[in-house]
Amino acid sequence: MPSLSKLTWMDIRSLCRVVIKFREAGPAALDRMQELLARYPGTTGHPLFTSVPPDTIAHWTEKARQASPGYLPPDFTAYHALECPHEDQAALLSRQLNAHEAVALAYVEQGFADAPSTPPGPAPGSRQGYLNPAPEGIDAHYAWRMTGGNGSGAVRYIDIEQGWLPHHEAVALHMLPCTGINNRRSAEHGTAVLGIIGAQAGEAGLVGIASYARGHVVSQWRPGGAFNTADAVMAAIGQLQWGDILLIEAQTWHTGTLAKTWPVEVHEACYQSIRLATALGIIVIEPAGNGSTGEPAGNDLDSFFLDGKSVLNPLSADFRDSGAIMVAAATSTVPHVRLAWSNYGRRINCYAWGESVRTAGSHPRSSGMAINTYTAAFGGTSAASAIVAGAAISLQSIAEANHHFRLSPQQMRSLLGDDSSGTPSAGGRWEDKIGVMPNLQKMISQALLLQPPHTGRQSFSK
Repeated sequence: MPSLSKLTWMDIRSLCRVVIKFREAGPAALDRMQELLARYPGTTGHPLFTSVPPDTIAHWTEKARQASPGYLPPDFTAYHALECPHEDQAALLSRQLNAHEAVALAYVEQGFADAPSTPPGPAPGSRQGYLNPAPEGIDAHYAWRMTGGNGSGAVRYIDIEQGWLPHHEAVALHMLPCTGINNRRSAEHGTAVLGIIGAQAGEAGLVGIASYARGHVVSQWRPGGAFNTADAVMAAIGQLQWGDILLIEAQTWHTGTLAKTWPVEVHEACYQSIRLATALGIIVIEPAGNGSTGEPAGNDLDSFFLDGKSVLNPLSADFRDSGAIMVAAATSTVPHVRLAWSNYGRRINCYAWGESVRTAGSHPRSSGMAINTYTAAFGGTSAASAIVAGAAISLQSIAEANHHFRLSPQQMRSLLGDDSSGTPSAGGRWEDKIGVMPNLQKMISQALLLQPPHTGRQSFSK
């Protein structure tokens, strides 16, 4: 695929990928790919996962299998991709490949979707109300009185999305060798997310929920120029330890519902990479998505069907659980009402503010060359997921500093979504279907009652 710098923005938006899972993996899959390239001129092909060597991924999957009974990982070397210049060609190839005897699965990834934020909403003031005690906010102020509550300690997090401002005064941008391309068109969004989690108080008075936590970034635009969320997740896995936090600030379209956006795990390869992360003990936080691209209308995840299977409905026999913590968005005012464009469903674990969020940058406008821009109108399930990620980092740091163990992904998800330790939405869990907003004061008390995970601290190393 050409580098990002050589493509026009319209070219980038129209790119389509057919993701293929071959029945045979390893060298056999590479042979099948060469046959397909000869058969379909004009396409280019490559393994889907390129940021991490296959033997390293195999080592991780074996560790995950041992650590998580019942986990059945795929052979990730079976996944390949055909890059197609046109949507119609990708759709045709997908249909043909699903009938191919060597192919277990083929599906289209339609270009890329913007991150799950929304146009500016009301900005009633400059205070960071989402930091306040419940029911208004998550009560970060209470957590800050505990050792580790400001993110100090060894807990690390990674923010996956498309871009960040490199020199904002309130945000430290920590890159990695595997970070990939910083897409400046999305820089305001990434900076807003990092501001919510880790901003350092300066002249503007902005403070992050876990401002002392060690944060890094990984781009969905991979070093070779391809937009590949599944590979970005795999790259991030290699930089995190057991109990660390991975925030995936992304959403996606799905073939057949292209006016609607969904959580990234609706795509098989993304689901499998997220499931590998949680099986390894990494806490994954994933936006539910912002519904439709036209009129504001959130999608019910219970009604999403993948090849006839209700994979996002926990009540369905076909439900598949990635282990991620899925987040919806609600109003900043009390009682918190689900925002019309936020996706919802029984799969949602928790919610947070999706409007009027004060943070760094000028999203959706450009900061230009300025390094001291701020907004009081960031939103979307992007903002909500960043708030929840900040709460998770704070809680994990407190657990490690005060109780000498880290919470497992299952324990963290249970605490973040527990009705007894969160703020219900206006319509409640079963009407709004967005769970509860985390309340750090109550969650910290609940964490005191938990037993250390059986995996223990020695599992921090993969």
